[in-house]
This record gives sequence, C-alpha cells and structure tokens, in this order.
Amino acid sequence: MVFIFVVFIKINCFSQQNELKLWTNYQTIMWVGDSANKNKDKLLLFFSRLKEMGITAVSLQSWQDPINVLTNNLNYYVENIINRGLCLKWNSSVRDWDKFIRGWMTSRSESAFIRDYCLDDPKWRNWATEEMKKVVKKHSPHNPLAHNIRDELSMTISANPFDYDYNPIALKSFRNWLKENYGSLEKLNNEWETDFKNWDEVMPFSTDLIKNRMASGLAKPTGKPDWQALQRLKFNPKNAVNDRTRWNFSPWCDFRTYMDISLASALSDIRKAAKEIDAITPVGIEGTQMPHPFGGYDLWRLSKALDWVEPYDIGNAREIFGSFMGNKLILTTVFEKESLPAFRRLWHLLLSGDRGCIIWWSEDCIDWKNPDLPLTQKAKALAPVLKELTSPLAKIFLKAKPERDSIAIYYSQPSIQVDWLFESTVDGSTWVRRYSSYEASHNRMATVRNSWLKIFQDLGFNPSFISPEQILSDGIDEKTKLLILPTALAMSDKEIGKILVFINAGKTTPNLVFSDGTPGLFDEHGKLRASYPLEKYFPAANSSETTYCVAAGTNYYSLQGDIAKYSVSRLKNPPSFEQVQWVKKILEQSNIKNDISYPLEARAHIFKYKLSDAKLIAFERGIDYQMSEDLKQAGGNESLEVPQEITTQLSYTGHIYDLRNQRYIGYGDKITFTLDPWKPSLFVILNKKIAPETIITYLLSAEN
Repeated sequence: MVFIFVVFIKINCFSQQNELKLWTNYQTIMWVGDSANKNKDKLLLFFSRLKEMGITAVSLQSWQDPINVLTNNLNYYVENIINRGLCLKWNSSVRDWDKFIRGWMTSRSESAFIRDYCLDDPKWRNWATEEMKKVVKKHSPHNPLAHNIRDELSMTISANPFDYDYNPIALKSFRNWLKENYGSLEKLNNEWETDFKNWDEVMPFSTDLIKNRMASGLAKPTGKPDWQALQRLKFNPKNAVNDRTRWNFSPWCDFRTYMDISLASALSDIRKAAKEIDAITPVGIEGTQMPHPFGGYDLWRLSKALDWVEPYDIGNAREIFGSFMGNKLILTTVFEKESLPAFRRLWHLLLSGDRGCIIWWSEDCIDWKNPDLPLTQKAKALAPVLKELTSPLAKIFLKAKPERDSIAIYYSQPSIQVDWLFESTVDGSTWVRRYSSYEASHNRMATVRNSWLKIFQDLGFNPSFISPEQILSDGIDEKTKLLILPTALAMSDKEIGKILVFINAGKTTPNLVFSDGTPGLFDEHGKLRASYPLEKYFPAANSSETTYCVAAGTNYYSLQGDIAKYSVSRLKNPPSFEQVQWVKKILEQSNIKNDISYPLEARAHIFKYKLSDAKLIAFERGIDYQMSEDLKQAGGNESLEVPQEITTQLSYTGHIYDLRNQRYIGYGDKITFTLDPWKPSLFVILNKKIAPETIITYLLSAEN
C-alpha cells in the first residue's frame, strides 16, 4: 500500500522531458540537521510540523533510509554524495584556509600547489564515480527529487585565489590539453613567450610569476616580484602595445582555464555515472560561487556538466545560470527570517524560473528543546511564504513559457581572468588574501555586469547572457538586436569575426553593440594583441573611462565616465539616471521598442510569459539582489521599499485581469496599479472575457 501511494505522489510531482525528470510543482525543501536523527522517536511529530510550515520535501544524507520520509507523504533529495575531494572545507589538510594561507605567505613555495585530491587522478575519479553509482542504486527505487554531488565545492575553497593543482597527474593532463589546443610546442612558446625544449618541460606560470612578469616587463623574470612596482602599475590600452610582454598573461590564463575544465569534467563524469543507474533523476550541485578565475567557476562549463544547480546569487550568478541552464532546475537557499523579505526574493526567483528552495535549516525552524516541537518564529514567518509559492497562483507561472527580449549580454571567462589580474595589482603580495568574500562586494567587473543588467531591466527588458561557445557554434541569433560587451577584454579572432558580422547586419532596425571600454584587447589566452581589431568602432579606452555604442557599423555614440556607477546611483534617493537615459535615447533613435512601457523612475522589473492564448505579466520593484558569501542580502534597497503608483502602456489590447485578487480590470491597453515593494503585481491579458473568479482555474487548464 505504501509503495502505491509513493508512486502516485511522484507521478503528480514530476514530468519527464528528454529522459530528465522535471518538477511540475514548486518544492519547498527543509535541510535537516542532526537533531532529527537524535530524536527518532519524534520523527512523526517532526514531519507533521514541517507540513504545518508548508514543507514538501527534505534533505537526506546518502546513508539514510528514506522510508520514514516517504510514508509521511514528503519528497526528498540526496545530499552531499561525494564527500572527499570536491570540497576542501572537509576531509582535507587545508580546512583552516586562513591559517594555511598565512603559513604559505612566509615561504610562497610552489610545493604547496599540490592539491590533496587531484581531480584528474584516475583513482580518485574512479572512486567518485563508483561512490555515485552505489548511492544512486540505493535511492533510485524510491524516486528522489534529485541527487546532489556536493555542496560548496571548489578547486580551492569558495573562489579564493590559489594556484592549485600542480599534482604531476594534473600537469600531465594540462600539457595534453595544450597539445590539442596549440598543435605544436613552437606555437605554444610563441604565444607564451617561453622557450620550452619539450612538452615535459612545460609549466604554467603561478600567480606570483605572472605578477613578476607584469611588474618587470620581462618574459622570464626571476627572483621575487617588485610588489611596489606592481601596485603602481596601470593598464593603458593606448600605449600598452609598446610593452606587450608585460601584458601577456597566457601562461597563467591557460592554466586557470584548464582548472575550470578539470572541475567541470569531474562533475560531468560523476553525473554520467549516476545516469547509468538512474537516467531521469537530476544530478547537480549546491552552493556555487560567483564567476571567478579561481575555484573552477566558469559558469558556462558548469552549466553543461549539470542537471540542476543551487547558486549563491553573487555577481549575477543566478541570472547567468538562468540563461545557460535552459529548462534545467535551479533552486535557492532560504536564509530570511522574516516574511516580507522572503516573499520578495522567493517570488523574484520563481518568476526567474526557480523550481524550489532549500530552507536553512531544521535547527532554526523547530524548537527542539520543547517536547511538542513547535515551530520557531522563523518557521512561522516563512510558512505563509512557502504556502503561497506552492499555491495554484504560483503554479501558473511554473507552467507558462517565459519570454525573453532580443538582448544578449556577453559572458567571457577569459575576460574575467584578465580583469582579475588588473584588479588585484593593488593588493601586491597579499593577492592570495583577496578572498571571494571580498570579491563579492568589491569586484569592479561584477559591478559593471550588474549595472548593464539593471540598465536594461529598468527600461523594461529581460536580457539573456551568451557565452563565447554559443557565439562560435550558433552565431548570434538573428532575432538578437542588441549585444552588450561588459568589460570584454579577451576574445578570440573567431568571436571578433562573429561580432563584426553582427555589427554590420540589421535590416529594418540596426543591430546595436554596447561596450564599456575597448573590447577584444587580448586574445582568448590572455595575450595582448599587437593591434585592436575592434578599435575602429570602440577607440582605445579603459572600461572606467568611456562607454560606447555602435549601430549598424555607421552610427557611433560615447559616454564619458564609469558605467559601473549605475547599479549604485539608481538606488539613491533621489536616483541618478545619467547612464540609463543615454542608453534609452540610443534605443529610441534606433527604433528599438518594448511592447510594454512604464516610467523609468519606477525602477520596476517586468517578467513576460505566454500560456496558450494568454499573456502573463509580472511586475516587481527592481531590487538589487546581490548577496554576500555568508548569504546575507546586501542592503541599499531602501529607496525601493515603498509602494509605487505605475501606469503601463501595452502595445496590444485585451481583457485585463488582476491575478492575485482575481479581479477583472477591463478591456484596454493600459494598466494602472500600485506596485507593492514586497510582492509582485500579477496580471493576465486574454482575448476573451471570462468570470474573474475562474481565472486561475482557466489558466491552469490551458495547454501551452
């Protein structure tokens, strides 16, 4: 009887597409702490309290039996399956990372660059894949929601900078990768400005060594870097070509790229091993970091290796993964303790495509000291939020098809690598203490990326991110009318060729390309070019100096100053709109319009969907959701935390309904409403009039 019940529940929670289980219902997952295991006689009451809170699923460790969970009508996912090698916070000699780094800074020895676990080691890779198979085999008969390979994994810890991995196995694999990419040792030496006599001699440049090249201008510097000279160093694209060796980062960038490949390859192999046993249950990871040269955080590569991800939303990681993961599952961790902030962020993420959330954690949500196990204040505050996210109203937006605008933002891992070397010069010898917790709030490139995103969101658009691999394999989609190059320092000749084709295309309306500074100064390996192939359109300038736009290769626009300021200035009271007004004027002159318009001053964010013949629209305040590494929401949004009266103009007419209140507004092409700062305003436009009290049922029965 129990088995039949479990199967019935799963059928109603999942659908299969391309042999991958998709979640048709929003899942609210409790991360379960040790108290539940220590109080097994209270499990029935514990599960009852979770359901009272609005929980639909729990985490289980790989060794735990799911029978108690399933018989209590809850789903589950399998947590932290690979516990050695991927997360050095556990089971490693560098668990105290700060102590380890302080010790290394006295010697700066390359012998420390050998990682405790080499991800290229066939023995480790075989252990990891066999462990994955063993766990998946145990749990697959119970049809779990998902398998989690590992939480907070990294080549280092978080995205902290360190020159892992000099293990001989990793270096051999790196050299083989170089052979495939360069073809000959002569070409490698020419790119790197080295003189290796054979492939076995080839060694990457450590961060100290590449900074020594930067400080000295010598191709093969010796001794210690002149740290003070490095701290004084400034990159000027107008004269840097006269001193190109100083700006040739390829022996360092290539190794950073390979470390990204190593992590993604390991995850891909582990995922494939799971699929041999269970082809349909999603396999993914939790607690990912911002885009970064260290840690293995090339988000494009990771997105191709995984079925699901729970990203820490740092440096627009959520938006980037959202573009790259397609229909794959994305979740978030809930750290809020109050209802309103939780309503705001979780609705924002559901509208962005999230299919569930993980509440951290049962120790904070259940009063274990009380024998009745009552809900804590945090749990009581989250309960109405979780219940609304699993309601029929929310399910409409899970069912609908999101619509994106024809705007692409370029994501470039080589540019992220080059930029990090620029930004970290001021740190001198302490670059190794430039932890990702610092980068989360101080990385300028991340701020530039966020400013571009907020500019177009404030103008009512929903851009997507695009990777170099997508540009090279598919080209820039002909529907795309606008390409943004945020601090796009490095790109290949082939990428530049595709961008030039895009610049000079455009028929009824011109294609636009925006760039802060001059793009493509470096090649894809991080070597400064002898000349800049895009300088004709974007004259030599740093990102902080000038922002450019070129339209159809004939019309040129420029704005002096730092585009990065917009993400901060838009939140001030009163706000400053200089950068976004400049962009808006160009769009108007180029006849690029939105089908829904509203005042810029609203700083609203709009989501658009199609569901059969219905058009769905969701409005929210344009909050900056940048998180810190400790999962605390960044402040500064106070100016947006007030109600806003908005009148929107539609480019079409129809019968307009307020979904949240199930109210008929009328027939027309305008919506006037008060935008709540904590909950989205939700509307649907139909081509026929129906009874407003049936609107939710009508939409849930619609075929998409």
